[in-house]
Amino acid sequence: MEAPSLADRIAQAIAREAELDVVVTVRGRTIHLDGVVDSPEARQAAADVARRLAGGLRVVNDLEVETLLPVGVDAFAGSEPSAELAEDADAIAAAGGQVDPEFEDQPLLTDALAASGPTDSEDDLVSEGGAVYVPPTDPVAAARTDGGLEVLGGYSTTAEEGIDAERSADGRLGDEALADAVRLALRRDASTAGLAVRVHVRDGVVRLRGTVDGPEDAENAEAVAAGVPGVREVAEELTPGPS
Repeated sequence: MEAPSLADRIAQAIAREAELDVVVTVRGRTIHLDGVVDSPEARQAAADVARRLAGGLRVVNDLEVETLLPVGVDAFAGSEPSAELAEDADAIAAAGGQVDPEFEDQPLLTDALAASGPTDSEDDLVSEGGAVYVPPTDPVAAARTDGGLEVLGGYSTTAEEGIDAERSADGRLGDEALADAVRLALRRDASTAGLAVRVHVRDGVVRLRGTVDGPEDAENAEAVAAGVPGVREVAEELTPGPS
């Protein structure tokens, strides 16, 4: 059996005595130590073992010190919590802490999973039917006779909110009243406020006519008109093209 080389003997001694995995190579009259260790002390220990066995050869310590982070979840968890979470503002005050008066009445959140916010899951609030936030439409303003501006809408989720066609004394919904309601909705919505759309209503069926810049404007106008209470159907007859 062939006897181990000097490099092998030094590497085995470092592994046995310093518990380090080090690459040892002998080049001429120089011994090189290569690898990564987790502290300066470990680097020095490997060099000490190598010099003891070097037999007069020069030792070059090329070991790099790099802090090795734990790779498992269990390595991050302590056996016991380092501190207890206060139950309320009184408990914080009793421990010598201070609480901003504006937040004293707010409950403390102790469960991270209970915190609100978006997720990257496909089973989000929308698919589950939960309540989601819908931003309001852009405010729409019109010039007043005195030179000022009047905000027509834009502070609700849709421009149609709060728009109801006036009914006659017998409770019937007249076509002209419904046409006025649709015109008002189109003026209040930011996506249709600048469109030149003619509105005609007959038996609850709304017809939209005129010229718009593109298909998107026509779709927006149809959607706004369809959202007005009392509209049975919308016949979109708008023509995309130069206004």
